[in-house]
Amino acid sequence: MKLQLEFEIDMRVIFISDLDGTLLGQTDFCFDEIKDAIIELVATGISLIPASSKTKPEIEDFCRSLGVDLPFICENGAALVNSHLLHPQDGQDSAPADSYTLGRDPKNLLAAWRDEIPDTLREMCAFLDDMETAKQQTILGLEGEALVRAMDRSHSALFTFHGTAADFGALQEQVEKAGLMVQCGGRVCALSAQHDKASYHHMIRQTMADEGNAPILVGFGDAPNDVSMLQSCDIACVIPRPDSQPLILPEPPQMLVQAEIAAPLGWLESARQALDLIEQHYGEQNG
Repeated sequence: MKLQLEFEIDMRVIFISDLDGTLLGQTDFCFDEIKDAIIELVATGISLIPASSKTKPEIEDFCRSLGVDLPFICENGAALVNSHLLHPQDGQDSAPADSYTLGRDPKNLLAAWRDEIPDTLREMCAFLDDMETAKQQTILGLEGEALVRAMDRSHSALFTFHGTAADFGALQEQVEKAGLMVQCGGRVCALSAQHDKASYHHMIRQTMADEGNAPILVGFGDAPNDVSMLQSCDIACVIPRPDSQPLILPEPPQMLVQAEIAAPLGWLESARQALDLIEQHYGEQNG
């Protein structure tokens, strides 16, 4: 499927994408079927910024498999890595920062967790760091070096929750009071500081503006921890998950794409539809 832009607009196009279950297959974490198309997309000048709950080592491994250096957002907005790649190569008076961090050290997070969260709620949570390797493998669907990279967390702690929806609502309320945040992906929840995948969108818009024109942000996601990211983009692409209902956005942007098939092919389908929308909407504005 061809992704190349065949029209001219005065703004940059930026794809900000979740990985697991969105660009990568939900169970096998593969994207071989769409790898060449992604490489073609980047070659056209469209920027790709992975935004994931994955760790820095995990996303670096993804970039190596793609063969392209990318700026990326890791651990649900804890850090923006390779941020220098957002900047134009020319006209820089000084070298931009390589990364920005909003996250807190896991030890600091867990200390606040123990001090601030009631025992009754903490007992419903099982942290993966306290589990045997075999249990971690079962929950995350990873093993070997891939599991090591997933557990090498600098700004969050993963856990499973065993309680009712009302219990989880109470947990979120207490976590917020403690200055922390809980976000849920496809497999586990993550305890972190108060940041999310949309935390750097303002910076991205400012930094990647082309001759004063704000860029077009296209978001891709499939899970609850993608909602804020999708809602703060110009176009939101929702990828279905085989084992659950499609993600609902309480406040979707004006342009919304609902893919009909799961990752990774659903990502490619929605990317094509998003580019068609850009041509129709922004191409007409600049025609």
